[in-house]
Amino acid sequence: MPYSAYLKKGEGDGMAGLWRYLARRAVDRFLVLFFALILSFVLLRVIPYYVLGIDPSFFFLNPHMSEEQQKLIRSRFGLDEPIFPNQFIRYVLSLFKGDLGYSLYTGRPVAAELMERLPNTVLLLGTATVLQVLIGLTVGIVATMKRGSKVDATVVGLGLFLNAFPAFFVGLLLLLCFGYYLGLFPIAGTVSRPPPRDPVAYVLDLLHHLALPLTTLTVVGFGGFALLIRSLLVSQLGQDYIITARAKGVPERIIMFKHVLRNVLGPILTILALTLPGIVSGAVITETIFSWYGVGRWLFDASMQFDFPIVQGVLFIYIVLTLISLLIVDVVLGIVDPRVRLE
Repeated sequence: MPYSAYLKKGEGDGMAGLWRYLARRAVDRFLVLFFALILSFVLLRVIPYYVLGIDPSFFFLNPHMSEEQQKLIRSRFGLDEPIFPNQFIRYVLSLFKGDLGYSLYTGRPVAAELMERLPNTVLLLGTATVLQVLIGLTVGIVATMKRGSKVDATVVGLGLFLNAFPAFFVGLLLLLCFGYYLGLFPIAGTVSRPPPRDPVAYVLDLLHHLALPLTTLTVVGFGGFALLIRSLLVSQLGQDYIITARAKGVPERIIMFKHVLRNVLGPILTILALTLPGIVSGAVITETIFSWYGVGRWLFDASMQFDFPIVQGVLFIYIVLTLISLLIVDVVLGIVDPRVRLE
C-alpha cells in the first residue's frame, strides 16, 4: 500500500504509517545493496582469481623485491588472506565504514583520489544532465503540441539521428573539427598547464576546456530524452480525461502543462533518478576521449590496470546513490502523483 494512503487514517497514524513505509523501503534497498556488493565482489575478485588465474599482486609487485617485501605489501592490501570469507568480510565492513581502500598502483586512499576528481565530473555531468533535461523537455513538449506537423517530423528525425550516434563518435568528430583543424578549443585536459593564477582567468580556462565534452554529452543525450518525453505525452492525449477537458473548452496549453505533464511525471522522475548517480560515476568514454580529469577516466584507467579497489569503490558509490535516488522518488511520487494515493 503506498505510504500516502496511510494519511487517510489521521495525522498521527498517517505519520506512523509513513515511517513504516519508509522503513520497509529502506530494508528492501539494503538487501539489494548487499546482493549487489556480493555480485561486484564475485565479478572483480572471485572470477579473475579462481577462473582466470589472475592475482592482483602481479600487476603492482616488482619482481626484484625480496620475498619479505612482497609479503609485507600483500599484507597491507589484504591479499594474503583467503578471498572467502576474510577478504569479503573486510571489503564489506570497510565500505560501510567509509573506507574505500587503497589504490594498488598509487598506494593512496581511493576516497582521497575520488574527491580530487569528483568536482570535475559533477561539473561536466551535472551541467550536461541539466541541459539534456531542459532541451529535451522543451523540444518534446513542442513536438507533442505540434504533432503531425513539419516541426514534429523534424524533432523525431533529429532525435533518432542523434540517438543513433555513440558518444565516442560525436566526441572524436568535435575534437577533430573544432580542436585540431580549427584550433578553437583545447584537444585535451581540464585546465591549461600551468593553470592561470587569476581566479577569473582560471574559470574561463576551465570553461574553455569544458566546451567540447559538454557539447558531446548534450548532443548525444537530449535527442533520446526528447523522444521519450514526446512518446509519454502522446500516449496520454487519447485518454478520457483529456477528451473531457477539451469538451469543456480547456485550452491546449493548460491541458498539456496542468494535466498531461502531471500524469507522466512518474516515469520522468524515475528516469532522472536513474540518471543522477551517473553524475558521480562519470562519463567514461567522453572523459577518456577529452582527457578530462574526472571519475570516468579514472575508472577506465583503473579497469585497464586491474586496480580493483578503485572499481569496487566507484561501483559501491554508484549503487548507493541509485538506491537512495529511487527511495526519494518513491516518496516524491506519493506527494505529487494523485494516483498513488489510492490503495
